[in-house]
Amino acid sequence: EYDRIVAKVIPVTTMILRPHFRDMEYKFRPGLGTLTWTSMNIDAFISHVQDGLCKLDQLVNTVNDIVENRIEKNLKIVGKSLLVDLPENSSFSVSDFVAMQQRHITARSAMLQEKNTEIQNAVADLIDKIASYQFESPGERVATKDIVKIKNHYNHFVYQALLNS
Repeated sequence: EYDRIVAKVIPVTTMILRPHFRDMEYKFRPGLGTLTWTSMNIDAFISHVQDGLCKLDQLVNTVNDIVENRIEKNLKIVGKSLLVDLPENSSFSVSDFVAMQQRHITARSAMLQEKNTEIQNAVADLIDKIASYQFESPGERVATKDIVKIKNHYNHFVYQALLNS
């Protein structure tokens, strides 16, 4: 089950989710060292591990959902946006062309700003979801440098999507 959950992690979130997997491994420790098949509290251990796996699976599914449906989807929309409107089989004066482009750019810039805000909110929700996870292992937390890295990663891809539009 643990390997199945690890396999579902999107590569960009691997580093920021590393403390969560270390926390899960911390929950495994009693079963690896102290418990035997004849131990009296093995049922409690199994229940504890299953609860931890369920919680971790929910986190990974939520993170994947945010990345795929709120961030990547909007990045694709931004990347496919055309900033210049060139109608085919039409002739127009320079002033008509300029006016047409200004209207088009005004509409597109509003849409791009909206998508940028949606991406920023999604990244903030992603970080909040990851950082609000309750760890059991002492001293485990999400590193600030990993939060900064994921923010910079998506800042870069928003910029790249705008360049490709």
